[in-house]
Amino acid sequence: MRRSTPERRVDPDWRPGPGTWAEDDYGPAKRRYNPHATPPRTEPEIDWRYDLDNRLGDGSLVVANGTVYVSTRYRLVALDAADGTHQWEHDTDGASGLKYVDGRLYHLHWGLQESKLVARSPTGDEQWRATVPSQITGIHEQNGYVFVAGRDRYWTLHADTGQIVRERETWVRNMAAANGMLYAAFSGILASYEGEGRTLAERWRVQSQDPTESRHPTIAEELIYVSQYQPPADGGDVVVYDADGETQHRVELDYGSFAITVAENGPIVAPIATSNRELLAMRPDGSRRWTAGVSGAAGAIVADGTVYAGYPLTAMDAESGERLWERDTIGTARFAAADSTLYASTADNHIVALRE
Repeated sequence: MRRSTPERRVDPDWRPGPGTWAEDDYGPAKRRYNPHATPPRTEPEIDWRYDLDNRLGDGSLVVANGTVYVSTRYRLVALDAADGTHQWEHDTDGASGLKYVDGRLYHLHWGLQESKLVARSPTGDEQWRATVPSQITGIHEQNGYVFVAGRDRYWTLHADTGQIVRERETWVRNMAAANGMLYAAFSGILASYEGEGRTLAERWRVQSQDPTESRHPTIAEELIYVSQYQPPADGGDVVVYDADGETQHRVELDYGSFAITVAENGPIVAPIATSNRELLAMRPDGSRRWTAGVSGAAGAIVADGTVYAGYPLTAMDAESGERLWERDTIGTARFAAADSTLYASTADNHIVALRE
């Protein structure tokens, strides 16, 4: 049966605009850096606070269309970004995540054997839902199709209906996208794909010499950063590739990396919280700029020359690492920066909006 041509079309290089924090890592390039936001550089006040009914767990914090979207363990909650007023909520089936793409909110319900993907309007109306027989490890939408990655394959969904139109036994775990290309990192491999209609066509792949596991790539300009680790060992490294997959340099670490943030000044590596190691800021060539004794909990995000990280919440100058302020009463689980506000979900199940 011939399927209709999708009407919804998202540009392969779609990026979040002003007022938007589109996913846990900001946007498709996974930089954890919002170039449009101006959150507090001087010590802020808690402008509003919303008490969640249940644990955030593996949930997400997204800001778009003047709304803060939060996925908790059993709820999808929408709050007014200006004052925290409850707008609407939906029950969920368990662990879930969020991703906003060009006017659409994707709600992921993941399980080991089966996962659901729900497409919603910004007002929470369900547009469609799809089920795949695997744990979802990432999604990417472009040119009328939604690519859904499982553990060892991916599915192509029609963007208008959610209908599965193709399945491929290709690994595209830990996806990131930039410059019209999709990148995936898994088992020490970095692969590059180009979308050709319903299919992801591989352009190149490179593999580390040592057996290793990989986190998702972080893409900045023409460089691709990949955090790798060797379980059960404590150590790991950050490998920097160019757009052709050539290794530019490798930074060895004696601890595991939780997340990589890349702003104008270069990458910032957040250690896993249990390592008791410092936040590490590097130059693009991998040399050290500064370190800060800040927990890796919640990773680090950057906006307007300011780094926000840690547990408790700490703000630092992105160039020098100088501490600007600290809120020891806020133990953060997730961050989002949009317009002049820093939003944080806390370990004691609250959402707070911090403003000067």
